Amino acid sequence: METVDHRVVDIALERVPGSSFEGFVQAYFAATIGHQYVPLGGTHDGGADAIEDSGLYESSTPTRFLQASVTPDTIGKIRRTVRRLRAFGRDPRSLVYATSQRVPVIDKLENDLSEEFDVRITIRDGAYFSAHINDSPGTKQAFSSYLAPSVSFLKEIGSSRLVDELSSLPARTLCVFIGQELDRRRGKTELLEAVTDSLILWSLEGTDPDKGLFLSQQQIEDKVIETLPAAKKFFRGVFPHRLDFLCSKTGNSRQINFHKKAKGYCLPFETRKLIREENVEDETLRLKVSDIFRQRASKSLIGDTDNLPHTEQVVEVCHKAIHQTFHAQGLEMAMFMENELESRRESELPAIQDHIHRAMEKLSVKPKVASLIGGTALSVLPGAFYESTAEERQYFRKLCRTYILLFMLKNEPRIVEYFRGMSSNFNLYIGSDLIVRCLSEHLLSKDDQMTKNALRIMKDSGSNLILTEKALDEVWHHLKGTNLEYRNNYQEIHNHLTPDLVSQIGKILIRAYFYARFSDLDAGRKPLDWSRYLGSFITVSDLGNDRSRDELRAYLVNEFGFKFEDEKEMLAGIDPSEVAQLGDAIFDARGKVGREEESERILSRNAAATVLRVYQRRSVSHERAGENPFGYKTWWLTQQSRLQGATGSLVAQKRARYMMRPEFILHFLANLPSATQVQISYDQVFPSILGVRLGNRMDERAFKEIVGKALDVYDQMDESRAKVFLSRASEQLQSDFAKRYEDSDFFRPIG
Repeated sequence: METVDHRVVDIALERVPGSSFEGFVQAYFAATIGHQYVPLGGTHDGGADAIEDSGLYESSTPTRFLQASVTPDTIGKIRRTVRRLRAFGRDPRSLVYATSQRVPVIDKLENDLSEEFDVRITIRDGAYFSAHINDSPGTKQAFSSYLAPSVSFLKEIGSSRLVDELSSLPARTLCVFIGQELDRRRGKTELLEAVTDSLILWSLEGTDPDKGLFLSQQQIEDKVIETLPAAKKFFRGVFPHRLDFLCSKTGNSRQINFHKKAKGYCLPFETRKLIREENVEDETLRLKVSDIFRQRASKSLIGDTDNLPHTEQVVEVCHKAIHQTFHAQGLEMAMFMENELESRRESELPAIQDHIHRAMEKLSVKPKVASLIGGTALSVLPGAFYESTAEERQYFRKLCRTYILLFMLKNEPRIVEYFRGMSSNFNLYIGSDLIVRCLSEHLLSKDDQMTKNALRIMKDSGSNLILTEKALDEVWHHLKGTNLEYRNNYQEIHNHLTPDLVSQIGKILIRAYFYARFSDLDAGRKPLDWSRYLGSFITVSDLGNDRSRDELRAYLVNEFGFKFEDEKEMLAGIDPSEVAQLGDAIFDARGKVGREEESERILSRNAAATVLRVYQRRSVSHERAGENPFGYKTWWLTQQSRLQGATGSLVAQKRARYMMRPEFILHFLANLPSATQVQISYDQVFPSILGVRLGNRMDERAFKEIVGKALDVYDQMDESRAKVFLSRASEQLQSDFAKRYEDSDFFRPIG
C-alpha cells in the first residue's frame, strides 16, 4: 500500500464527520496495539447503555477506555467523560482521548488532567495521527477506509494526491545503506561474510558436546532467521560456505566442531569458555550501568525521600528509552557515540525526550508519577551521553555495534519500509528470457519458483508488469523452437539420459522437463511425456498457427497479471529510423553465430524497440533523475546484459540506464519481512542482554567502515541533497550488472 501524504491527512481530519472519525480511531488502534476497543455497552449492561456516547469504547481490561471525538473542547470533553463513567459505576484508570483537532501543550494537559482525576490521560490529536499514519499497513488502511472519502474531491480536481513518496524519508540513513551495497561489488563480500561468521558463532552459544547439546545446520539457520528475519536472503546465500570455513582447521584450532555421530555442530571448549566469560561480563556491565543510572536518579530525587522508591522505575525507563532511541535513530546514535567525548555536540544527540515519553507509555507508568519519572529520566540520560563513565561508553558502543549489524543485514525498519515502497513503484517491461525462465519453474515447489515469485510479489505490491507484443512473439517462437529441438534430438533417447547429460542441454525448458522426470514429485505432478509438459502453457498441436500465439498471450496475462502492450502502442512516438539504427548496432554486438541472420535481426530490432520504449515512456511520464527517491519508474527487466555494449552512446545521451537487473529484485524486493516481523526482531534484541551479546560478535573493521561512511554522508549532505543522491544511487543499484550476488549463478543463459 502506498504511503499517505501527511498534508492530505490534515485536510481529511478537518472535514471528517464524527462517525467516520470514530471508525478510523477504532481501526487505527486495532492496527497499532493489536486488539480492538469495543463500543461501551456492547455487553448491554444497564449502566453502560445509559451513557449513550457513540464515541466511547472499552478494552478487555475493565478500567481502560478510549474516547473518539471531533469536538474542539478537548478539556471539557475529557472531564465530562471521566465523570460520566464514574457516575455509571465504572472505575476508569486509563483513558486514551483521540481527537481530530490539534491540541497545544499536550504534555501539560495530560499531566494536569491525570492529577485532577487520578486517571492516566493520554491524548492523541490530529498532529499525532498525521505523523504516524504510515507506521504500518494497518494504519494506512484505516486512513483509506475512513478518512480518504472526506478528501475524494482532491482526486476529482487533481489539486493534490492522496499519496506522497516517503515525504518523511530518512534519506541520509538510506544513502549510507545503498552506498555500502554499491561498494560491495564483485569480489568484495568480506564485510557480510564477517557478519555471517558472527551470527553462526552466536547461534551456537549454549552448545556443549558433554551434555549432548548440538545444533544441526538447519537449526542454526532457523535460529538466525527467526531472530533476524531480514537476514534470510543473504544468510542462506553464504551460510553453507561460511559454516564449512569455520569448521576447517586454521592453525591449531577450529572455531566450530562438527560431530559426525550426533550430526550436529557445537563450539569448542575454549570458545565456550570465552563466551561464558563474555556473557558474565555483559551481565555485569548492564548491572553497573543500571547502578550508575540509579545513583544519578537518587541525586535528583533526594530532596523528597517519598520519591526515592521511584528510583527503580526511573532506571527501567532510562533503559527502555535507550532501546526506543536505537529503534528510531540507531545510525545517528552510532555516529554520536563514536565521536570523542569532548567533541560531542548537543545538536547531534537524537531526540531522547520523545523516547522517554514513549518508554513510559510502554511501561504503563502511573499518571500520578509520570511527570516525576519522566523528568528524572531526562536528568539522568544527558549525563550518560555527555559525562559518561567508561562502563556507559562500553555499554552504548556494544549496542551501537548490534545496531550496525542489523543495519547491514537490512533488519532495520526504515530500510525495509523503503524497499517495500520501492516494490510498488515500477513499470517493468518483462524480457522474454525471464518469461521463459518463469515457465521453466512451473513444476518446482512454490518456495523454489524464484523468478515467478519475484514477479508475483512485484505485481501484488503495485508495480505494473508489461508484456509487449514483441516479447510475446519471442516466447512463442522459443516454444516452437524448443519443441522442434526436443522432437529431433531427445524424443528417441529420453529414457537413456542421465542428470549429468541433461545438465549440458542448452534449452532451459528441456532441462526443466527432464529434471522433473528425475525428481521425486508426486505421480500426479510428474510429466508423463513432453507434450503434456509443454501443454501446461499452450496447445502443442496448434503451435504452428496464430491461434496458439493468442492462447499463450491469454495464459501469460492470467498467470502473471501482465498488462499487454501491442506493437502499435509500444512504437507510438518512436522514430522507426532510430529503431533500425539501434537494431543494427545491437545485431553487431550480439554476434550470435549459427543462427539464421533474419531471426537475429528481428531479435535485435525487438530489443532496440524495447530500449527506446523505456526512454520514451519515461519522457511522457515526466520521470526525471533525482525527483523520485526510488529512482526511475520505468525499466526493462531482462538478463540480456550483452546489449549494453551497443547502447552505451544512447545511455550517455539519456544520462540514465534502461535495464534493471533481475537479481536486484530477488535480493532486495522479494522476500522482504513484514514490518511486524522486524518489530518483533527489534523487541527481542534491544530490550534484552541479547543486544549486547550480538554486539560482541560484530566485526570491528566492518563497524568502523559503516560508521565512517555515515559520518561522511551526514557531514556532506542535508536531507534535500540526500534525496537526490538516494535517487541516483538507487538507480545505479537497480541496474548494476557488475555487482556480485551470493547466488548469481542461478541466472544461466536460457538457450
